[in-house]
Amino acid sequence: MLEQGAIVAVLDQPSADWSRLPSGVGHVKADILRRSDLVGTCDGIEIVYHLAARTDLDGASRDDYRVNFEGTQNLIDEGAKTQQLKRFVFYSTQLVVGLFDETRFIDEGEPYRTKTPYGESKIEAERVVKASCGAADIPFTIIRPTSVYGPWGGAPYKEFFETIKKGRYLHVGRADNLVSLVYVKNLINLTILTSLSVHAENEVFFGNDFHPYTMRQIVDVAADYYGVRIKTIPSAVMTFIAYVGGVCKLLGINVPIYPFRLKNIKANYCYDVHKSVRLGYDPHYDLVDGVRETLDWYEKAGR
Repeated sequence: MLEQGAIVAVLDQPSADWSRLPSGVGHVKADILRRSDLVGTCDGIEIVYHLAARTDLDGASRDDYRVNFEGTQNLIDEGAKTQQLKRFVFYSTQLVVGLFDETRFIDEGEPYRTKTPYGESKIEAERVVKASCGAADIPFTIIRPTSVYGPWGGAPYKEFFETIKKGRYLHVGRADNLVSLVYVKNLINLTILTSLSVHAENEVFFGNDFHPYTMRQIVDVAADYYGVRIKTIPSAVMTFIAYVGGVCKLLGINVPIYPFRLKNIKANYCYDVHKSVRLGYDPHYDLVDGVRETLDWYEKAGR
């Protein structure tokens, strides 16, 4: 956006790492759960890109993630006070409709369905966006990123790539399940595209690459980068190991594999991007380019 001549400011908590902000980007230190912190923050703002959220899966209930919906409500209410706001772009998640162990392509019309408190909080946040932006006559765009990887990425991909690098990763069975991923720069391009298009007003889009990849393809690209050979373990054996890992996790022991993670590794989940493509979405990075650029960054950054 800076390259396009936009004036950009970032809002984050006072405790955030502000050293990563590029030159020329303004900063606003605020907690979106405190309405008093937000007073005046939307003055002169034309587009709000709202990514602030708790995104882990460790919470016990939806209320553990109230920043996701209460914070969203606070930000929209503040934005409604100004006449300049032209778009409210909200980052949701694929988990509002859940992870499907199916090869059909899930589109934006899929009913809400989730099994996690985090997913429930994002469902509530989407409802807040639709209702409150509608009431305030603020056009909105909802983007549901799938599984995002790229430079600066943390869990789960940092650990995932590290496991491959150390030769500790194993293909589970045929590893031919289909997975919708998105390289972070492709997601940024989609975000800018939809935020500026009148055809994306009051619409929902999944954010992923042009097509899904098999788990074997994903792993093998990283393995080729590091020059390691990936062995295969029967699915039944890995399932047993995962359940043992689940017990260890309950005891507070950090383990690389447990039932939830194994389910994600083995599941098919394919999300439809035809709606984005019709809008002009053209992902510039394929799997090989994205993974290699990501691993180059990890290695150079010592991460």
